[in-house]
Amino acid sequence: MGFLKHLKSTDQDDNIRWIVKFNKKGLIREVKQIYNPSEYYAFNKHKGKNARPLHNKNVLIKILEEDLTKR
Repeated sequence: MGFLKHLKSTDQDDNIRWIVKFNKKGLIREVKQIYNPSEYYAFNKHKGKNARPLHNKNVLIKILEEDLTKR
């Protein structure tokens, strides 16, 4: 079962967010799951880094479907 199909079929916690990294061609390179978004933002703010946007399940599904059509 692929990740997209698994994501659509399972019921997940609403607090879980994902970070999506893209390559130079605009295709998805990596997807990371973030369990506690408040800690993620606090860590990146403290380190002075730009935090990547966090996506919920529905937005992640749309991003993955768009990436699938590009490939």
